[in-house]
Amino acid sequence: MRWGKKITATSLTVMMGAVGTGLLAAAPAQAAGKYTCKATASMDKLGRPNASSVCKAGGGKAVAKHRVVIKCDQVQGAREQVMTWTLYGSWVGPGQKSTVRCGTKNFLRGFSVQTK
Repeated sequence: MRWGKKITATSLTVMMGAVGTGLLAAAPAQAAGKYTCKATASMDKLGRPNASSVCKAGGGKAVAKHRVVIKCDQVQGAREQVMTWTLYGSWVGPGQKSTVRCGTKNFLRGFSVQTK
């Protein structure tokens, strides 16, 4: 009899945990709306490439979070070998701005927005 109660209590706990996890996973999907995302790039006063992204309400696709991605080339060494760096901004919600900056002596190769 004791084992039966323990198994029932354990299975009930597992089921409640699964239901709670499902509700948590569903919450961000419900918060996602239709947004248009845009990335921009510029140079700061020290000549470093900067990029930012923002998602605004309206047309487009469902977005829960977004971040900016920037690719920078850096010339290194006596033989001038070019190294490409990919840097990522932080994940933020729609309406917020994600930013990232390359270091000094870098050249902008490209930039984009990632969404999820």
